[in-house]
Amino acid sequence: MLISIVLHLEAPAPVRLPLHLGRANHAAALRLIGAADAALAQTVHDEEGPKPLTCSGLLGVTPGRDGVALRAGQACAVRLTGLNRAVGQALEAGLLQAGQPETWELDGIPFRVTGATCDPAAHPWSGRSSCAQLAGAALVQGDEGRTVTFEFASPTAFKSAGYTVPVPMPALVFGSLVERWNHFAPLRLSGEMRRFANEMMVISRYKLESRAVAQKNDAWRIGGVGTVTYRSMSADRYWLGVLHALAAFALYSGVGVQTATGMGQARAQAATRVDGRTERRVNNA
Repeated sequence: MLISIVLHLEAPAPVRLPLHLGRANHAAALRLIGAADAALAQTVHDEEGPKPLTCSGLLGVTPGRDGVALRAGQACAVRLTGLNRAVGQALEAGLLQAGQPETWELDGIPFRVTGATCDPAAHPWSGRSSCAQLAGAALVQGDEGRTVTFEFASPTAFKSAGYTVPVPMPALVFGSLVERWNHFAPLRLSGEMRRFANEMMVISRYKLESRAVAQKNDAWRIGGVGTVTYRSMSADRYWLGVLHALAAFALYSGVGVQTATGMGQARAQAATRVDGRTERRVNNA
Protein backbone atom coordinates (compact mmCIF):
# COMPACT_ATOMS: atom_id res chain seq x y z
CA MET A 1 0.00 0.00 0.00
CA LEU A 2 1.29 3.43 -1.00
CA ILE A 3 -0.52 6.58 0.10
CA SER A 4 0.25 10.28 -0.02
CA ILE A 5 -2.07 12.54 1.99
CA VAL A 6 -2.05 16.32 1.89
CA LEU A 7 -3.40 17.78 5.13
CA HIS A 8 -4.83 21.27 4.74
CA LEU A 9 -4.19 23.65 7.64
CA GLU A 10 -4.97 27.16 8.79
CA ALA A 11 -2.80 29.30 11.03
CA PRO A 12 -4.67 30.14 14.27
CA ALA A 13 -2.85 33.45 14.81
CA PRO A 14 0.03 35.50 13.40
CA VAL A 15 3.16 33.42 13.89
CA ARG A 16 6.77 33.14 12.73
CA LEU A 17 8.13 29.63 12.30
CA PRO A 18 11.49 28.05 11.37
CA LEU A 19 12.28 27.53 7.69
CA HIS A 20 12.15 23.74 7.89
CA LEU A 21 9.34 22.01 9.75
CA GLY A 22 9.86 18.45 8.57
CA ARG A 23 10.89 17.26 12.04
CA ALA A 24 7.86 18.95 13.60
CA ASN A 25 5.54 17.31 11.05
CA HIS A 26 7.21 13.96 11.67
CA ALA A 27 6.61 14.33 15.42
CA ALA A 28 2.94 15.16 14.77
CA ALA A 29 2.60 12.11 12.51
CA LEU A 30 4.08 9.83 15.16
CA ARG A 31 1.65 11.25 17.73
CA LEU A 32 -1.25 10.48 15.37
CA ILE A 33 -0.06 6.92 14.74
CA GLY A 34 0.81 6.38 18.41
CA ALA A 35 -2.67 7.39 19.57
CA ALA A 36 -4.05 4.36 17.73
CA ASP A 37 -1.06 2.00 17.90
CA ALA A 38 1.79 2.90 20.24
CA ALA A 39 3.86 -0.11 19.18
CA LEU A 40 3.66 0.85 15.51
CA ALA A 41 4.73 4.43 16.25
CA GLN A 42 7.71 3.15 18.23
CA THR A 43 8.66 0.77 15.42
CA VAL A 44 8.51 3.58 12.85
CA HIS A 45 10.65 5.76 15.10
CA ASP A 46 13.26 3.08 15.82
CA GLU A 47 13.42 1.29 12.47
CA GLU A 48 16.81 1.22 10.76
CA GLY A 49 17.12 1.70 7.01
CA PRO A 50 14.43 3.19 4.76
CA LYS A 51 11.52 4.59 6.76
CA PRO A 52 7.91 3.65 5.91
CA LEU A 53 6.80 7.23 6.66
CA THR A 54 7.78 10.50 4.97
CA CYS A 55 6.74 13.94 6.20
CA SER A 56 7.05 17.25 4.39
CA GLY A 57 7.67 20.69 5.76
CA LEU A 58 5.06 23.44 5.44
CA LEU A 59 3.58 23.67 1.92
CA GLY A 60 1.94 26.60 0.15
CA VAL A 61 3.88 29.34 1.91
CA THR A 62 6.70 31.67 0.87
CA PRO A 63 9.62 31.48 3.28
CA GLY A 64 11.78 34.45 4.12
CA ARG A 65 15.50 34.45 4.82
CA ASP A 66 15.06 33.65 8.50
CA GLY A 67 11.76 31.79 8.70
CA VAL A 68 8.13 31.64 7.65
CA ALA A 69 5.73 34.41 8.71
CA LEU A 70 2.03 33.52 8.69
CA ARG A 71 -0.97 35.72 9.30
CA ALA A 72 -4.03 34.58 11.24
CA GLY A 73 -6.23 32.36 9.08
CA GLN A 74 -3.59 31.84 6.38
CA ALA A 75 -3.96 28.55 4.55
CA CYS A 76 -1.06 26.11 4.26
CA ALA A 77 -0.56 22.35 4.19
CA VAL A 78 1.69 19.44 5.06
CA ARG A 79 2.10 16.08 3.37
CA LEU A 80 2.52 12.58 4.80
CA THR A 81 3.17 9.36 2.93
CA GLY A 82 2.98 5.72 3.98
CA LEU A 83 5.07 3.04 2.30
CA ASN A 84 3.72 -0.11 3.94
CA ARG A 85 0.26 -1.36 4.83
CA ALA A 86 0.46 -0.68 8.57
CA VAL A 87 1.56 2.95 8.24
CA GLY A 88 -0.66 3.60 5.24
CA GLN A 89 -3.74 2.32 7.03
CA ALA A 90 -2.88 4.30 10.16
CA LEU A 91 -2.58 7.53 8.15
CA GLU A 92 -5.76 6.80 6.23
CA ALA A 93 -7.73 6.03 9.41
CA GLY A 94 -6.39 9.05 11.27
CA LEU A 95 -6.60 11.66 8.51
CA LEU A 96 -9.21 10.61 5.95
CA GLN A 97 -11.83 8.69 7.87
CA ALA A 98 -14.18 9.79 10.65
CA GLY A 99 -12.49 11.36 13.64
CA GLN A 100 -10.03 13.52 11.71
CA PRO A 101 -8.01 15.65 14.18
CA GLU A 102 -9.19 19.20 14.74
CA THR A 103 -5.64 20.52 15.09
CA TRP A 104 -2.16 19.61 13.88
CA GLU A 105 0.65 20.81 16.12
CA LEU A 106 3.81 22.08 14.45
CA ASP A 107 6.60 23.60 16.54
CA GLY A 108 4.16 24.13 19.41
CA ILE A 109 1.51 25.85 17.23
CA PRO A 110 -1.90 24.10 17.00
CA PHE A 111 -2.88 24.66 13.34
CA ARG A 112 -6.55 24.14 12.51
CA VAL A 113 -7.19 21.18 10.20
CA THR A 114 -9.50 22.23 7.35
CA GLY A 115 -9.39 19.08 5.25
CA ALA A 116 -7.31 16.29 3.78
CA THR A 117 -6.98 14.63 0.39
CA CYS A 118 -5.22 11.75 -1.34
CA ASP A 119 -6.80 12.53 -4.74
CA PRO A 120 -4.26 13.76 -7.32
CA ALA A 121 -7.05 15.61 -9.13
CA ALA A 122 -7.46 17.72 -5.99
CA HIS A 123 -3.76 18.10 -5.17
CA PRO A 124 -0.86 16.96 -7.38
CA TRP A 125 1.28 15.82 -4.44
CA SER A 126 -1.37 13.39 -3.18
CA GLY A 127 -2.35 9.94 -4.39
CA ARG A 128 -2.86 6.27 -3.67
CA SER A 129 -1.34 3.24 -5.40
CA SER A 130 0.69 0.08 -4.87
CA CYS A 131 4.05 -1.12 -6.12
CA ALA A 132 2.24 -3.77 -8.16
CA GLN A 133 0.16 -1.11 -9.91
CA LEU A 134 3.19 1.08 -10.59
CA ALA A 135 5.18 -1.86 -11.92
CA GLY A 136 2.29 -3.03 -14.08
CA ALA A 137 1.78 0.40 -15.59
CA ALA A 138 5.46 0.87 -16.41
CA LEU A 139 6.72 -2.65 -17.13
CA VAL A 140 3.67 -4.27 -18.75
CA GLN A 141 1.27 -1.65 -20.06
CA GLY A 142 3.59 1.30 -20.56
CA ASP A 143 5.43 2.54 -23.62
CA GLU A 144 7.36 5.33 -21.96
CA GLY A 145 10.01 7.51 -23.54
CA ARG A 146 13.64 7.71 -22.56
CA THR A 147 13.39 10.83 -20.39
CA VAL A 148 11.88 11.67 -17.04
CA THR A 149 11.87 15.03 -15.27
CA PHE A 150 11.92 15.19 -11.49
CA GLU A 151 10.79 18.05 -9.33
CA PHE A 152 12.80 18.18 -6.10
CA ALA A 153 10.53 20.30 -3.91
CA SER A 154 12.62 20.18 -0.74
CA PRO A 155 16.39 20.00 -0.26
CA THR A 156 17.61 16.66 -1.58
CA ALA A 157 20.96 15.12 -0.69
CA PHE A 158 22.64 11.72 -0.67
CA LYS A 159 25.25 9.87 1.33
CA SER A 160 28.02 8.49 -0.86
CA ALA A 161 31.41 7.14 0.25
CA GLY A 162 30.94 8.80 3.63
CA TYR A 163 30.19 12.23 2.17
CA THR A 164 27.01 14.25 1.66
CA VAL A 165 26.34 14.88 -2.04
CA PRO A 166 23.83 17.73 -2.66
CA VAL A 167 23.47 17.10 -6.41
CA PRO A 168 20.88 14.53 -7.65
CA MET A 169 23.09 12.55 -10.04
CA PRO A 170 21.33 9.71 -11.90
CA ALA A 171 22.95 6.81 -10.03
CA LEU A 172 22.25 8.44 -6.66
CA VAL A 173 18.58 9.15 -7.45
CA PHE A 174 17.71 5.79 -8.99
CA GLY A 175 19.94 3.88 -6.61
CA SER A 176 18.06 5.46 -3.70
CA LEU A 177 14.70 4.66 -5.30
CA VAL A 178 15.45 1.02 -6.12
CA GLU A 179 16.76 0.46 -2.58
CA ARG A 180 13.50 1.79 -1.12
CA TRP A 181 11.38 -0.13 -3.62
CA ASN A 182 13.08 -3.44 -2.80
CA HIS A 183 12.77 -2.75 0.93
CA PHE A 184 8.98 -2.28 0.77
CA ALA A 185 7.67 -3.98 -2.36
CA PRO A 186 6.87 -7.72 -2.66
CA LEU A 187 7.98 -7.52 -6.31
CA ARG A 188 11.71 -6.80 -6.43
CA LEU A 189 13.37 -4.80 -9.18
CA SER A 190 16.94 -5.39 -10.27
CA GLY A 191 19.46 -3.75 -7.96
CA GLU A 192 21.56 -3.25 -11.10
CA MET A 193 19.40 -0.16 -11.75
CA ARG A 194 22.03 1.87 -9.88
CA ARG A 195 24.73 0.66 -12.27
CA PHE A 196 22.46 1.20 -15.29
CA ALA A 197 21.82 4.78 -14.17
CA ASN A 198 25.52 5.37 -13.65
CA GLU A 199 26.54 3.99 -17.04
CA MET A 200 23.56 4.69 -19.29
CA MET A 201 21.78 7.78 -17.94
CA VAL A 202 22.69 11.44 -18.23
CA ILE A 203 21.29 14.76 -17.08
CA SER A 204 19.97 16.56 -20.17
CA ARG A 205 18.79 19.72 -18.43
CA TYR A 206 18.44 21.09 -14.93
CA LYS A 207 17.47 24.08 -12.85
CA LEU A 208 18.78 23.64 -9.32
CA GLU A 209 19.79 25.74 -6.34
CA SER A 210 21.30 24.69 -3.04
CA ARG A 211 19.47 25.05 0.28
CA ALA A 212 20.67 24.44 3.82
CA VAL A 213 18.65 22.43 6.33
CA ALA A 214 19.35 22.82 10.05
CA GLN A 215 20.48 19.66 11.84
CA LYS A 216 21.06 18.76 15.46
CA ASN A 217 24.00 20.33 17.32
CA ASP A 218 23.89 23.51 15.19
CA ALA A 219 25.00 21.61 12.07
CA TRP A 220 23.65 22.08 8.54
CA ARG A 221 23.04 19.75 5.60
CA ILE A 222 23.03 21.12 2.06
CA GLY A 223 20.55 19.80 -0.50
CA GLY A 224 19.40 20.66 -4.00
CA VAL A 225 15.97 22.08 -4.92
CA GLY A 226 14.58 22.43 -8.45
CA THR A 227 14.06 20.29 -11.55
CA VAL A 228 16.25 17.81 -13.38
CA THR A 229 15.59 15.93 -16.61
CA TYR A 230 17.26 12.51 -16.87
CA ARG A 231 17.72 10.74 -20.20
CA SER A 232 18.50 7.10 -20.84
CA MET A 233 21.03 6.48 -23.60
CA SER A 234 19.59 2.98 -23.92
CA ALA A 235 16.18 2.10 -25.37
CA ASP A 236 16.08 -1.28 -23.61
CA ARG A 237 12.42 -1.94 -22.78
CA TYR A 238 13.04 -3.53 -19.38
CA TRP A 239 15.30 -0.78 -18.05
CA LEU A 240 12.95 1.95 -19.31
CA GLY A 241 10.12 0.19 -17.50
CA VAL A 242 12.13 0.10 -14.26
CA LEU A 243 13.07 3.75 -14.77
CA HIS A 244 9.43 4.86 -15.00
CA ALA A 245 8.18 2.58 -12.24
CA LEU A 246 10.75 4.10 -9.89
CA ALA A 247 9.91 7.61 -11.10
CA ALA A 248 6.27 7.07 -10.17
CA PHE A 249 7.31 5.57 -6.83
CA ALA A 250 9.25 8.74 -5.92
CA LEU A 251 6.01 10.58 -5.08
CA TYR A 252 5.52 8.23 -2.15
CA SER A 253 9.05 7.27 -1.15
CA GLY A 254 11.00 10.49 -1.45
CA VAL A 255 14.63 10.44 -2.55
CA GLY A 256 17.93 10.53 -0.68
CA VAL A 257 18.53 11.17 3.03
CA GLN A 258 16.15 12.26 5.80
CA THR A 259 12.96 11.76 3.80
CA ALA A 260 11.11 11.04 7.06
CA THR A 261 11.77 14.58 8.26
CA GLY A 262 11.18 16.72 5.20
CA MET A 263 14.12 16.32 2.85
CA GLY A 264 13.94 14.65 -0.56
CA GLN A 265 10.31 15.45 -1.41
CA ALA A 266 10.23 14.57 -5.11
CA ARG A 267 7.93 13.59 -7.96
CA ALA A 268 8.06 12.98 -11.69
CA GLN A 269 6.54 15.72 -13.82
CA ALA A 270 4.25 15.45 -16.82
CA ALA A 271 5.47 15.22 -20.43
CA THR A 272 6.96 18.27 -22.12
CA ARG A 273 8.74 18.95 -25.38
CA VAL A 274 12.26 17.53 -25.48
CA ASP A 275 14.65 17.80 -28.46
CA GLY A 276 11.85 18.90 -30.78
CA ARG A 277 9.45 16.08 -29.97
CA THR A 278 7.18 15.03 -27.16
CA GLU A 279 8.67 12.60 -24.66
CA ARG A 280 6.20 10.89 -22.33
CA ARG A 281 7.02 10.86 -18.67
CA VAL A 282 5.37 9.39 -15.60
CA ASN A 283 2.67 11.80 -14.52
CA ASN A 284 1.47 11.70 -10.90
CA ALA A 285 -0.05 15.19 -11.06
